[in-house]
Order: sequence, then structure tokens, then C-alpha cells
Amino acid sequence: MKKGIAILVVVLLCCGFVPQHRASRQKGSQRPISELYAEAIKSFTIHKDTIATIAAIEAIFQQDSNYAPALNLLSRLTRVEKSAIEYSERAYLADTTNRYYLEDYGRALVQGGEYRRAIPVFEKIVHRSTEPDHYRILAILLDADNRTTEALAVLDTAEVRFGRIAPLGRIRQYYLLKRGQTLAAEADARAAIAEAPYLADNHIALAEIYAATHRDSLALVSLHNAIAIDSLAVAPWLALGEFYQKHNDVGAYLATLERVFGSSAMPVVEKIRLWKGLATDMKAYRRFYVQYDGLIKQLFIQNPANREISELYARHLILSGEVEEALRLYKQLVDYKAPKLDEFVRIIEIENHLNRADSVEHYTTLALHAFPRSSSMLHFRGAMLAQQERYDDAITLFHEALKYAENDTLRSELWSTIGDTEHLRKDMKRCYKAYEKALHYFGDNSMALNNYAYFLSVEGKRLEQALAMITRALALSKGNSTYLDTMAWVLYKLGRYEEAKKYMQQALSLDRHNSAELALHYGDILHALGEDFMAKTYWRKALERGADAKEIERRFMPEEKPQKR
Repeated sequence: MKKGIAILVVVLLCCGFVPQHRASRQKGSQRPISELYAEAIKSFTIHKDTIATIAAIEAIFQQDSNYAPALNLLSRLTRVEKSAIEYSERAYLADTTNRYYLEDYGRALVQGGEYRRAIPVFEKIVHRSTEPDHYRILAILLDADNRTTEALAVLDTAEVRFGRIAPLGRIRQYYLLKRGQTLAAEADARAAIAEAPYLADNHIALAEIYAATHRDSLALVSLHNAIAIDSLAVAPWLALGEFYQKHNDVGAYLATLERVFGSSAMPVVEKIRLWKGLATDMKAYRRFYVQYDGLIKQLFIQNPANREISELYARHLILSGEVEEALRLYKQLVDYKAPKLDEFVRIIEIENHLNRADSVEHYTTLALHAFPRSSSMLHFRGAMLAQQERYDDAITLFHEALKYAENDTLRSELWSTIGDTEHLRKDMKRCYKAYEKALHYFGDNSMALNNYAYFLSVEGKRLEQALAMITRALALSKGNSTYLDTMAWVLYKLGRYEEAKKYMQQALSLDRHNSAELALHYGDILHALGEDFMAKTYWRKALERGADAKEIERRFMPEEKPQKR
């Protein structure tokens, strides 16, 4: 077996093809090459039988390893770029008069990323070719090799041979602009318009030249000329939209997209791509909500059965505050024959936000029935059980979820949740072991670092280790009031009261929930510093915010016990 064939057989084996043994023929009993080649072509084109094709080619190469047609067929058969280049080159060298072999060789070089090697091949191709596209490819290859002048010469030759061709003209104008030959580019575009004044693309090309040279008013005139020629076409409106987008005129850009989204000529996949690009700019989303709302509604009405668009519309409804309508749409989606896990997740998130425990339970059960090996859904179900204080059942589900976790980050999150649940179960030994496993899988799990450090500080254990962990957590999540509170509390337990005070002040300034615990801790830190008046002030705040009255009473002298309002 030849080296090239051996490589291809390895590739096919990797793809799941297993060649079968064939009895070797006796010398002198070989079939004619023409017959074998006909069999290879039939197997390749009609039966799509790769193994039979390879077998016929092997038989050909046993008689003639440089049989050009078989080499060419092999170059089209292989999925390995280097092999395709090798076989197409060998086919061409075996028969340099065959222009199809030459073109296949050039195509293989381009597909394999061998652009510089492809240049001389395409130079040979264009001498024989009657296809303008070969000139386009050669021009692009030359420009990519910083030979723009030669690329322009190739395009000039193509124009002499074939006349003015719009796609080649657009490339030529781009290269002229690239070389700073603005007047030449403009003259070329005007000549194209003079030759075909009712071709909208020619006016778009001229508009792009005006825009590139900062003559915006002229660019707009040309774009509107293109629209006047064919107002139903998508290209002029897209070009106008691109102009407005580059000039940060969001309102005008959205207005052009209304026409684009309303056109049946625009592929749905392109409309989805445009919408996704729009939806990333939340500032514009809020400012131009009415236009955004009109676009996504138009897209949804046109494509009510498109699942991806339904999902995008549901997200828009949530951002619009129409949560119930979004929920209704998600519930319709999971009624399909093949519901998606993300759709269940959205429903459960919304129902949980709306405090509808029964509905959360119902859809979680449905989701687990449809996706019994979903680690995220098992995790969520376990968290629900933990909220119900069914800690043993919750931990069982978390361990089940670990079996299906797809990566170490998810494993870390699950072990962290197990640690939290073991803490609720008052089993601190298992709690700490779970956190250690969480950090083993992902050392930068900030939640595990924080909780582990805090619980150690509450117990007054391994405080230096706790300090190192909460320092890391804060580095990962700056400005987190909960983590700042933990840092302050660890420092307090270490007797570093002044440092603790500074961190707790930061925590209080960032707290948006009027946390009773933060006020309580700050009072304790102030008391340790001898600032008793302010300490009592913050203890009272903690009581007002819902702190345990007994905890507050313990901190006051008996005659100063405050009354909770």
C-alpha cells in the first residue's frame, strides 16, 4: 500500500470506516485500470460507498501509482487538507494538460490555507480560464500577500476579457481606496452606474466610496437612489442601516431594520443574527424600547413556529416586565414533542421568582422526567428540598447530580452546595470536607471560599487559613458586601479590630438589603474598640432589621434592654 493511501485509511478508520479484507488476486489476473476507475466513480458518486471507492483506488495504484484520474478522485475523497493537497498536486503533475486537475490543485491549496503557494497555481489557471471567479480569487490572494498593485492588474485584465462585472468591480474599487486612489475608485463606480444606471448595487458601491471618504451627504443620496431603484430589495436597506450604525444613529438604524425585518427576501437566520446583535446593547434597548419591541414582535409574528425566535421573544417580554406572558410562551414551548432543558429552567426560575411553590414543584418534576440525567435540574431539585429542611433527601440528590456533572466547575458548585446543606444539618465536619472537595475541583469558587472562611471564623478555628480564603474570595469578587463582612469578622476574631472596622464600613456602604447581621457585627467590632455608644446604635439597628432579640439582649446591660419596634 502506498504511503498516501495508508494515511487516508488511518483517517477513515478514525471516522468509523473499517475496510474489509479482500482476497489478493494472482499475478496476471488484474482487472483493467479503466474498469477499476469506472467502479471507483460509481461507488463514489452513486452509492456513496467510501470503502468500495478506496478498494478500487488501491487496486488501480497496484498497477499505476501515478494514475491521474484516481489521484484526483482521492483528493476529493479525503477530508484531511494536507492529503487533499498532496493528491491533487500529484494528479496535476501526472497530467499537466488537464485544466480541471490544475483547478482542483488550486482549490485544495486555498482550502488548506496555503495561500502563497496557491498564487502561482491560480496565475496558471487564469491563463486558461473562462471563469471570472478565478480572477477574483487570484486578486484576493495577491492582496493578502501585500501585492495590491498586481491584484488590480488582474482585475483590469478580467474587465478587458469579460467586460464590467459587478462583484469584480466592487473589489477593484476597494483596492483603489486601500491604495488611496480615491478619485480612481469614484470614477470606476460612476462608470459602472453610467453603464447600468438601474442596478442598485452600483449606487451602493458609490455610496460606500463616499462614506469611506467622509462625504456623508453624498453617500446618503446614493443610498436613497439605490432604494428608489428597488425599494423591495434588502441590500439597499442593509447598506443604509450599516451607514447609520457606523454613525451611531441608533434610531435611524432601527428604522431601516423595520424594512429589513419586514422583507421575506431576508433569510430568517440573518434576521435572528441582527436581533441578537441589537439585544446586547441594553442602553439602546431601554432608550429605543418601542422600536425594539416592534422588531421582535414582527419577527415573532412572521415565524411563530420558530423555537429560537420564540425564546428570544420570551426574553424580550421578561425585560419588558411582561413576565406572565413570557411564562405562558415558555409553557407552550415545553408542550412541544421535544422540550429543551433551558425552557424548563426559565419556567422554574420565573415561577420561583413569583413564589409559586406548587408550580415550581410540578415543572421540576416534568423536567427531571424529560432529563433524568441533568445535573443542573437535580441540583435545583435538591436546593428546593433543602429549603423544605429535607436535608438528607437534598444531599442524596446532590450526589446523584455529581454523577452527571459535565465539568469540574459544576462539580465544585455541587460540593459547595453540599457543604452549605451539611452546615444547615449542623454537621460541620462533613461541611468542611465538602468545601475542601469543592475547592479541589475549582480553587477559585468564591462562594465556597467565603462560606468556609466564615464558618471557621464563627467557630474560631484555623483563622489564618480562613483569612487566606476570604482574601482570595474578595480578589475574585470585589465589592461583595457579604464577602467584606466575612473578612471583617475573620479579622475581628483575630483581634485586628481597626482593620475589621474598615472592611465592615465598606460592607455597610455596599449593602442594599439592610442586613441585620452586618449591623450586628459592626456593633460588636465597635464595642471591641471601646466605641460603646455607636456599638449600641448599631445593635439597635440590627434589632430593628430582624436580628434575634436574645442576641441583642445579651450585648446590653440588663437595665438597657431595648424594645423591638
